Amino acid sequence: MSRGQSYFITLIRNPSRQNNNTTQIRTLTLDSPSRSSSTEPNSDAHQALTSYTEMAKTVTTIIRERHRWQQTLVSDFPSFNFADPLFFRQMLTLQNNNNTNSNVMFSLWFFRWLCSTFDYKPDPVSLNLLFGALLDAKAVKAAKSFLDTTRFSPEATLLDRYVKCLCEDGLVEEGIKVYTLLKESGTVPTVPTCNAVLLGCLKVKKLDLFWELHKEMKEETEVVDLERIQCLIQALCDGGEVSEGYELLKKVLKQGLDPGHAVYSRLISGFCKIGNYACMSEILHTMIAWNHSPSIYTYQEIIKGLCKNQKQREAFSVFNSLKERGYAPDRVVYTTMIHGLCEMGWFGSARKLWFEMMEKGMRPNEFTYNVMIHAHLKRGEVVLARELYGEMLRNGFGETTVSCNTMITGFCSYGRADQAFEVFKKMSDIGVKPDAITYNALVQGFCKENKVEKGISLFKELKALGMKPSDRTYAALQKVRNLKMSESVAASLNEILEVA
Repeated sequence: MSRGQSYFITLIRNPSRQNNNTTQIRTLTLDSPSRSSSTEPNSDAHQALTSYTEMAKTVTTIIRERHRWQQTLVSDFPSFNFADPLFFRQMLTLQNNNNTNSNVMFSLWFFRWLCSTFDYKPDPVSLNLLFGALLDAKAVKAAKSFLDTTRFSPEATLLDRYVKCLCEDGLVEEGIKVYTLLKESGTVPTVPTCNAVLLGCLKVKKLDLFWELHKEMKEETEVVDLERIQCLIQALCDGGEVSEGYELLKKVLKQGLDPGHAVYSRLISGFCKIGNYACMSEILHTMIAWNHSPSIYTYQEIIKGLCKNQKQREAFSVFNSLKERGYAPDRVVYTTMIHGLCEMGWFGSARKLWFEMMEKGMRPNEFTYNVMIHAHLKRGEVVLARELYGEMLRNGFGETTVSCNTMITGFCSYGRADQAFEVFKKMSDIGVKPDAITYNALVQGFCKENKVEKGISLFKELKALGMKPSDRTYAALQKVRNLKMSESVAASLNEILEVA
């Protein structure tokens, strides 16, 4: 039984339910004067608070507008006690009313200035308040730096939010460390935080860790929400268990839950990659039935998958149906379809799409050009291929390894290895590095034309550069073994094939 399948049984026995007992995060604000430990009358405390509020407004304006605001504060207010914790909290409250990244950074700068200039010892309430404000503003790296420098222990609810922010910001390893510490302290992380940790594992492609953490989370709480289901289906697809992901989707839909557009698209992409178009079609229809219109990207995945699995006819049918239903294929979709049609030998239809794409204002990219150039060369239309290659360069696409390989493989496949070799020599002149594809194409091309000595020479060069010969290259060398050749060339060829 796969790791995914064991979850399905649990899901049926324990139907997903919403957790209404979500942990409430305590709002950290300035204590009311009426609850203050001060022995002064309430009216005096209120007056002090009002004075602090006005002063906080003034200080905030100075920090925002003055380049050297520190000197201004010291010179303009020499007798004011900036290090009073009550003032600092009032300052935070004022600045964080408009919860933006810039405001919270003003608060952080002011805090650092207090610590470096005055004998300021921040109290836990102020530290938690500033740390929470940094999390609210998604200033995760600043929050991490603040925590590292102050070395204070935030409230559990803030740590929970910190874990979520770390994972969402891509700092997954750090998030998992804090998540572990949080659990060791006896706090059960909230469901959204657990989901963020799991999603983070998927982002950094740590599937083993994903399943390990999911198992622990499942033992601690039976709550399974839609976000968790989305994570599970993605993990199953990433692990090559697309069919198990589809089974989970079916069970979720039977419970009346809709996991969202991204889940359908992910499963469609997964089935396209393994060539299971029956299931892909089922999911596509289910997606539409649940009022999710497939995006152009989803259709792009379908067309690309069909073309890769030699189903260009079906891909072309989907492409035309797409346009009939009002979708506007982009350059990527056009290029994918043009490539598929060229591979199938439907060059006329490919050229028609080429001109249709340009009529709609979409410039061909380098890949589109290379597809058409290669198709011209395969048809023996060398002049047209060269003209198109020149057009590509004039349109700002410089010569690259990919574009040179297109010309080389095209010439070699058409029986013009010498012309391919001219392109190869030009690569070093213009500073473009050949790769394994370059050498393999040339070796195969020369062997195809029975020019064994040139083929062997390039094969040795390929090996000397640490590149790997392809199976087709060895097959091409094996094919010319019985040809008449000099003893030295025959010896070299036999040595290559014996080692292989």
